[in-house]
Amino acid sequence: MSFATLLKTRPVGDAFAAGVEYGRTNGAYADESQIDERDRRDDYVDSGSGLPVVWHVIVGIPFTDGPFRRTRLSLDEASRSLSERVERATVVERVLRALRSISAADDWQITISWKGVRAERDGESYERLERELLDAGFDEGDFEIRVEYARSWGML
Repeated sequence: MSFATLLKTRPVGDAFAAGVEYGRTNGAYADESQIDERDRRDDYVDSGSGLPVVWHVIVGIPFTDGPFRRTRLSLDEASRSLSERVERATVVERVLRALRSISAADDWQITISWKGVRAERDGESYERLERELLDAGFDEGDFEIRVEYARSWGML
């Protein structure tokens, strides 16, 4: 299975990773209805080799397109630069509020740096996040979603 195909899969919960749900034994399911229910689950993924994957989703929200520190500006340039940063900070706040409304989880880890804001969480459906953020009126320049993955027994 290619990495691109693997990225299109969904995260898996710990109970399913243990292979104890839905009558799963040695990679087989008891009947077709259990397979259908498994496929409808939001937290299930099968990497193709039968190994479950847990996703670590990172939503990056940049503050600026250029360096934060600038020198030898005129008063007008400095004012314009600060106005752009304030506008960008407003976009960052709106994206964070949208993440809050999209995801009911309280375990997001937020990091604020001079580059922007980074929101991280394990097990979130990154495809749904991206779709709902775009549906909320944000464009792809407002945020960047990256995904790291781990097998249920540890990072790769």
